[in-house]
Amino acid sequence: MNKTVSVIIPCYNGEQFIDRCINSVVSQDYPTIEIIIVNDGSTDKSEDKILSWKKELENTGRRLIYVKQENKGSGATVNTGLKYVSGEYISLLDVDDEYLPGCISERVKFLNEHCDIDVVRSNGWYVRGENRSLFIYDEKEKNIQDVFSALIEGKTNNWAGSFMVRASALFAFYPDREIYQSRYGQNLQFLMPLIYKKKCGYIDEPHMNYNQQENSLSKSTNADKKAFLLTNQKGYREIREYMISLIVKDKKEKEAFFCLAKKCYLKNAMQIALDFKDRSLMKETFSELKAIKSISIDEMITYCRLLHSGLVPFLRLCRKIKTVTNKILQKRTDF
Repeated sequence: MNKTVSVIIPCYNGEQFIDRCINSVVSQDYPTIEIIIVNDGSTDKSEDKILSWKKELENTGRRLIYVKQENKGSGATVNTGLKYVSGEYISLLDVDDEYLPGCISERVKFLNEHCDIDVVRSNGWYVRGENRSLFIYDEKEKNIQDVFSALIEGKTNNWAGSFMVRASALFAFYPDREIYQSRYGQNLQFLMPLIYKKKCGYIDEPHMNYNQQENSLSKSTNADKKAFLLTNQKGYREIREYMISLIVKDKKEKEAFFCLAKKCYLKNAMQIALDFKDRSLMKETFSELKAIKSISIDEMITYCRLLHSGLVPFLRLCRKIKTVTNKILQKRTDF
């Protein structure tokens, strides 16, 4: 008998996307799926669109669970969905994104065959208009062994729709089926507890489209955009640190992970400073990186692009020499 997959779809004013999203689940070749859609106080016609799928879902043997609540935010919406899960496997899917054919069956097959692994991730496409690019194209990222650290450092993606987890493992960590109700990091809260000092599966196939919408900030001032981006980065840093506190018990190890989370935030803040030509922010974040002794050539280049552009060609040459040297040393090691 096929194990049930629970797909949780949070929805807030997703009227223009919901048909595409649900269709991508209904079109899967895996038979046993329950779709849990939580309407988080939508003010558009999302409800009508969702309910119009009920009969077709029943005809395909899939189950639709529809829950409507007052607007509470993304964290609370996921928590509501978790209360209705009856499947052995769980996946999240944002309402404006979509699965690609074979996605669910391939992930189920992997988890069925690897009972010691509680998470499987996969590749996918960033889609913006007619353009698309893969989430993961670098072989080094494909072969990451310590995904826990990579997520803390922001070195790999964690989009909803790009992973599936074992429900029993998730609920062992969250027995009340409640994650922290933050605007940020619902996916990190699913992944991090299940991959700490454990293997994480990876399927090198595009399993979803992450559809990048035009940002609502596109007509905002630069100051508003910068403030929004910095607030986002601070939010993700806080959720990373919160999860580290919950998961990691050893004090020394915990401090090391906190340092990684801080470095991730500072690197992203430096990029924001560069994008908005904020010299003061650049100096501040670079100084903090120096204080934790965590500056690479890449960070030096970012810093100098804004404040000492004449040094950039020299630093890029240094980076190239370092890369070539590392490749030579690696080849010698292989032999």
